[in-house]
This record gives sequence, structure tokens and C-alpha cells, in this order.
Amino acid sequence: MKKLPAAVRIAVGIAVPVLLFSGIFVFIKYGSPPCFIHAMTGIYCPGCGAGRALRALIELRIGDALQYNLLFTLSIPLALLYLVKGYVSVIAGREVMKRVRITDRGAWICCGVIIAFLILRNIPVKPFSYLSPEVFL
Repeated sequence: MKKLPAAVRIAVGIAVPVLLFSGIFVFIKYGSPPCFIHAMTGIYCPGCGAGRALRALIELRIGDALQYNLLFTLSIPLALLYLVKGYVSVIAGREVMKRVRITDRGAWICCGVIIAFLILRNIPVKPFSYLSPEVFL
């Protein structure tokens, strides 16, 4: 990893939290937009319900978040770990948490899980219908 100048690291260190909290404020105030894929095709994409799940997580309603989008909710800890690794690496100017990385095999497994989730949540038979975000509205 190429070491960035101190001014850039400071700017990133300030900008990321400001943008994060600004985004959370806008999300809480205005909500998330409707899913374009579902509106056009009637198919629940892997991200359908993620906005509602995120709002439920912000309000500490874990059960609701799991019902709105199980895959999104369960993937948040791993995504946060990877994002924090990148953020801390930029601030520190060196790679940290070297063991936290996504391998090619891991990326393919993630793609397979997302595709399986897409297929299963659109099967209108129990228990797969529980993966649909509309079941709990």
C-alpha cells in the first residue's frame, strides 16, 4: 500500500465520519428510495428490503432488520470489518489487519450466496417466502 501524504490522511480521517453521519441523518429523515428492479419486474433483488433493514438496525430493531433482508443484515459485520480495515489503513498510512482480506475463492462464494438468495427469496412457497421483504410489512 502506497503511503499517502499526511494532509490527505487527515482529510480522509475527517471527511469519512462527517459523510457517514450526514448520510445517516438524510437516510433517517427521508428514507430509502423504492427498488427499481422490483418496480419494473416484480422480482425481489438481493437488496430489496435493505433500506428498511438498515433503518431497523439504526433503531436497534434487530428482529425486524433480519425479516426485511436477512442476507444484508447478516453481512453487515463482515462489511464493516472490511471497511474499518480500509479506513484505518488509510489513516495509519500502512496496511493493518493483514489477515482480513477477500480472496478470489471468497469473492466467488459471496457471489454464489447472493445468487442463491436472489433465487430462493422469489420462490412463493414456504419457507422461502419468509425471505421476501413484503411478508412482514
